[in-house]
Amino acid sequence: MERKGTYDEYAAEYAREVAGLEEAGVEGDPLGLLPRMLALLGNLDGLAVLDAGCGEGYLSRVLSSRGAKVTGIDVSPRLVRMAREKDPGGAIEYRVADLSEPSPDEEGRFDAVASRLALNDVRDHEGFIATLAAALKPGGRMVLAMNNPYSYVVRKHVSDYFETGGTHLYRGMAQQGVGVRFYHRTLEEYLDAFLAEGLRLTKLVDVPRVASNPNMDTLLPEGYRFPFLMILAFTKHGTSVR
Repeated sequence: MERKGTYDEYAAEYAREVAGLEEAGVEGDPLGLLPRMLALLGNLDGLAVLDAGCGEGYLSRVLSSRGAKVTGIDVSPRLVRMAREKDPGGAIEYRVADLSEPSPDEEGRFDAVASRLALNDVRDHEGFIATLAAALKPGGRMVLAMNNPYSYVVRKHVSDYFETGGTHLYRGMAQQGVGVRFYHRTLEEYLDAFLAEGLRLTKLVDVPRVASNPNMDTLLPEGYRFPFLMILAFTKHGTSVR
């Protein structure tokens, strides 16, 4: 039986929301994520790149347009089917899999790993991070965009930052008909999981609200600003791929 509150259940509604973001283009990204992610990933021409939690392929298509050889993996069969339909030429390899589970076929395969707003939605974050780290070649880069865990207090999703592991509804997405849930964990817990896999943190980006998306700060008093999103960049120990 399908578990309620999953992206597979709300695939059509989620795809419609992403389509609105994609129409704005990379530089016009209302969330302000893509330009920063691409800058941290660097030159992707000819590199094998994993899009972890690819959904309906939004980030995969952006990476492919920059010359990357992209593999998109997601746990939702419906979203992966949509991604394939949006790539009729088959330039991108898409697969259905739970990246929280070990994936021996992917180990050491990728020059870079990218993930956009998937980490908060993963029940087993340690398993997910371990699989991504194993998939990365020595010297490879990993760039992940996520919701800032501290922001969940500011946004009144949680009242106790240190009470972790519970699931909560994304209210903004629910208003758009996407009733998915996320898992709250501290930033310390996330970073411990990355560092335990031999990854080196190279950059933490606090992503500010962009002018085209004023609603992100509506819970704050006038004149206050807070980063609701963040990007983490890592490298894997070893000789660089470039």
